[in-house]
Amino acid sequence: MRINTWIGILFFSLGSLSVSGQQNFASISFGTSMPQGDYAKTGDLSSSGYAKTGGTIKFDGAFFPGSYLGIGGSFSFGSNYAQRDSLIKDMIVYMEENATSIIDIPEDAEIIYGTGFWNYINLFIGPHFSIRASQRLYIDFRGLAGLTVLRAPDQDLRINFDETSIYTHSSGNNLAFGFTAGGGLRINLNSDLALKLSADYFQTKAKFVYTFDLFRDVVDEVPPLDAEFYVKTVELTIGLAYAF
Repeated sequence: MRINTWIGILFFSLGSLSVSGQQNFASISFGTSMPQGDYAKTGDLSSSGYAKTGGTIKFDGAFFPGSYLGIGGSFSFGSNYAQRDSLIKDMIVYMEENATSIIDIPEDAEIIYGTGFWNYINLFIGPHFSIRASQRLYIDFRGLAGLTVLRAPDQDLRINFDETSIYTHSSGNNLAFGFTAGGGLRINLNSDLALKLSADYFQTKAKFVYTFDLFRDVVDEVPPLDAEFYVKTVELTIGLAYAF
């Protein structure tokens, strides 16, 4: 009986919260993108992302044909820095261990390194669940999925020593399935605008290739290296939502 009683109280409370109805909305938010799992790890070129905290911009919206459940959509952009020193170190170790003959890169070798960022663009759609907790406060939950365009950093590494030059490069775009899930608050500032706070988890898959070219008096070869891992981030954002 106790379980049935609590279930009844829960549904009655939800029903009471929705008496005022929902508001369709569109929003823009800015915040931070914090890498998780293998995306943030170092130590293995084939399965680590070497990613650091970056930023994200989101354009979100939701339409509510009913009291609680609506259709949500999101168009977002995220970017993460690369952990430069760890990445260079692991590239050098890979070249020394996998060249067709012995390569010994001295500690005083000239190293020129330039990198872009991890960049991703998401276009997602899915269910959006919302509760109107008070006249001014909405509590949102959502689970969206769709397409992600992911670009690995343009990692250009040049190492010069004696009469030898080594060059390595990796870049490329991935079109992959991605999804996000999270929740947040919308706090009404007036009848049209609300302050929007959100926390979301995002995941997709990265696949790209490191290539190595050795030239100037070098006859060795270093095989290319395939990298594959999941890009995972936690995104915290703040912005404004417009009700319509």
